[in-house]
Amino acid sequence: MKATRMLAVIALAAGLLAGGCQREEKGGKGGNAVLKVTPQHHGVDMSDCVIYLKYASQTPPSETTDGYDENVACVMENGKPTATFTGLRNGKYYIYGYGYDPAVAQNVKGGIPYEIKSQGTIPINIPVTEGD
Repeated sequence: MKATRMLAVIALAAGLLAGGCQREEKGGKGGNAVLKVTPQHHGVDMSDCVIYLKYASQTPPSETTDGYDENVACVMENGKPTATFTGLRNGKYYIYGYGYDPAVAQNVKGGIPYEIKSQGTIPINIPVTEGD
């Protein structure tokens, strides 16, 4: 009888621990999410831009483009400049864009934190502004 109670207590504790622990999703490769990123300067799509992606982060890794996990140049897709990142898992990311805006004859840059919460294709606009 004592052993039965002990097994019941252990089973209850294991169930509570399993149900109470949520695995934190970390961004990175290995999923089915696709980010379709379009940089915008003053609300206008930017075609001359490279988009950088940092996995498992909500902040940029540095002031330069070193430290990002991958980057993609924007290409025209359905009439819109787009950088496509495929095979991503749910989790946190930092998205950064750097390019040139011929309308103001200046380099532009900017970034945003983003969290993928479900798998699928996700269109995102990121704001960029004058920089060096």
